[in-house]
Amino acid sequence: MIQTASGSAIPAIQGSYCWEASCADYAGTMELLEGITPVTLLVGEDVSIDMGTDVAPDEFTLVEIVDGKAHRVSFTAGSFQLAQETGIHYYGAFARWSSPKDSNVSLGDTSFAFAVHLLEKK
Repeated sequence: MIQTASGSAIPAIQGSYCWEASCADYAGTMELLEGITPVTLLVGEDVSIDMGTDVAPDEFTLVEIVDGKAHRVSFTAGSFQLAQETGIHYYGAFARWSSPKDSNVSLGDTSFAFAVHLLEKK
């Protein structure tokens, strides 16, 4: 579940994943979001991401793509802040869970993408 602090839900598109013996491989972030209408939000809003699991992932990476350029977004305690610049912003995320006995053994991973159209605060 992806949601702003003000309660607006942000729909995400499931990307590639592997869990137990089941894997699926999908296109990259921009291809996943092709034809998707971004959710309109205000610049700088706080956003939380809840993976819906009892155990947090060992690894979580969030990138923002604007004008074809990707950069990593600071993600702390399950949340991040949307950009301060108006316009359409695309996000891609990757999460991985490792075995508690051996961090080199993956229990599963997933990726997803979402898009927002940021407007100035009034």
